[in-house]
Amino acid sequence: MAEDCFAAARGEGAMVDLVWREMEQISYYKHIAIGLSNLEAVLKHWRLQPHVEALIRLRYASVLHEETENYMEAEETLTKGIAISERHRFIDLKYSMQHLLARVMYSTSPKACFKFLDGVIRDVEAYQHVAWIYAFRFLRVALSLQISSRQETLVAISHLKIIATLASSRGDNAVSATASTIAALTHLRESNSAESIEQSQRALAAARSSQLDPAALAVPQLAAMMHFVDLCCSLQQSDPDHAVLKMQAMQATLDQATNDSNWTEDGICAIPISHNTSMDMRGNWSAQSVIRTAPDGSLSFLMHWLPREDIYALGYLLSGAVKGNRNAMDGQKSEQYLKEGIRMLDGVLKRKSMLLEPLSSSAARALWRRSLSCQMQLHLIFALCARTAWTAAKEQLAELKITVSGLADELPESLIILMHYLEGVIYQGTGDVTSALTVFQHPEMALPPSLTASLPSTSPLRRDLSLLSALNTFFIIRSSSSTSILSQAPHLPTLLSTLEPLCLSNPDKNIQSAYYLARATTHSRNDDPAGGGVVKMKQYLQAALQAAKQCANNQLMCVTLNFMSWRFFRGVVAEQAEKSARASQNLAKKGRDTLWMSVADGMLSETLEMQGKGAEAVAVRREAVELAGRLPVGMQREVGVGMGAGVGTGVGVGVGTGMAA
Repeated sequence: MAEDCFAAARGEGAMVDLVWREMEQISYYKHIAIGLSNLEAVLKHWRLQPHVEALIRLRYASVLHEETENYMEAEETLTKGIAISERHRFIDLKYSMQHLLARVMYSTSPKACFKFLDGVIRDVEAYQHVAWIYAFRFLRVALSLQISSRQETLVAISHLKIIATLASSRGDNAVSATASTIAALTHLRESNSAESIEQSQRALAAARSSQLDPAALAVPQLAAMMHFVDLCCSLQQSDPDHAVLKMQAMQATLDQATNDSNWTEDGICAIPISHNTSMDMRGNWSAQSVIRTAPDGSLSFLMHWLPREDIYALGYLLSGAVKGNRNAMDGQKSEQYLKEGIRMLDGVLKRKSMLLEPLSSSAARALWRRSLSCQMQLHLIFALCARTAWTAAKEQLAELKITVSGLADELPESLIILMHYLEGVIYQGTGDVTSALTVFQHPEMALPPSLTASLPSTSPLRRDLSLLSALNTFFIIRSSSSTSILSQAPHLPTLLSTLEPLCLSNPDKNIQSAYYLARATTHSRNDDPAGGGVVKMKQYLQAALQAAKQCANNQLMCVTLNFMSWRFFRGVVAEQAEKSARASQNLAKKGRDTLWMSVADGMLSETLEMQGKGAEAVAVRREAVELAGRLPVGMQREVGVGMGAGVGTGVGVGVGTGMAA
């Protein structure tokens, strides 16, 4: 009867999470309460066989943990159940209860949980129950990674190495590959430094040494995770060529696994355990154990990850990120991937799930999907900004805010920061530099007052956005015609000096390129009589161009080439001047950036006119004016491309916009 009540409640779980009507909530919790009351009555008033009582206690504590916050009663129930299991040698039931007890304890006291779990691991290792060594060490890893602490991250990595070594020695290649892949993901999550990426790739290489084992091939989720981590390494290294190849390999693997029977709707993946390991245990396997019997009689270790639709949606997000820099040149493929991913997630969220799972699990899954959809929308807005589709970017940002409003207090901090930054990008791109400056100088985006103490301890995302905001601030102040904004100009040398060590030590080549470009704009031909200013400018421009090429950032290459043409070939009658202007124009057209196409056309028309090619100069000039007319009114006012050369101001404002997008 209790199970019938739980099934009836959880049949409504997904619907309750989606529409969240009060009547459905009342009905849901009423069924759960009745089911718990039935189990409690049986435990209190019935005389049961020890094995049956242990099973009921495990089930009762499990529901208490999933559906209530009555952790004390859950601990008490499990403690009694563990005593019964020890007395009657129900090994699996005992370990299953200890596994659940650790999760219950973590809800109230993570420190006590870790101490308890470390003791259990020692006991299990003493008895050499290897399958449960895997289970408890993986649990220790999962709980440690929920704490934002470098110490706990190192503890997690240590446990994963122990699991991988033990599994390899016993022929459990699927378990070893899983541990190594999670270790690779953990290294990548910890930092985007070159050292962390290298450690991640080493762990991934160890995982792939076992990927052709039949046991590992039977887990499509594991193959997907390997591809995701490998692709993220290339993205973090700003290695676009390898990223494209890895994206194609990922897509091929996901396409081949579409009809794999090992996909599950609840996201559970069964990691096969070898016959030798499974024979070490002679227990009574319960239906609620994390160690399950496979159809062929062998054992599998169960892990909760992502269902197939979520994995495919994540694949769309990563594909969109890979194609981001080449979006305008590749027929807007990045936008297509992202829109398809958003469409897929919207369909999943609207569809009622048939899973009989706790409301908390259903709500967490829905929250994760909404967060992933928000991440895709953010990438889509960046792609739109990069090709100067400002109206579409504004509309998409408005849609994102509507989506975010449904997350309430569950909104991830990264989403808030990125949305705030994108507002500044759109303001700057549409010429509202005063509002843009307000956003970029907001305390959320500003560099910490104490760089040594504060910046390294921040997340890589917050650190990079702080640097980008500071660079945008530099370009806005330097190019603005507003008296109030220009009053901050005396602080620019100090700002660049502060940014230098932070930008040049940053692993992201995009940020390095943007910094070098900023430094180049501070030097002019008249900096000193000996021409040192020109030499330094050329060095900075060369460094900016090289870094932009390494990460295939077409927009930064376009801005750099346009600036070089403007600085060194403006007013020069020479074949090289025309070649430079045409190269700048071609690069701007590839990126489909309206501002820079207009600027490049304007410079080319001036060059052609000086070369005596009047007819072509007029045609190019007409195109420049037409393109300038498509710019937002605020940008036309700031740049003034349509009224004259205005290239200097265009470089200043446009560099910030291009670098930001």
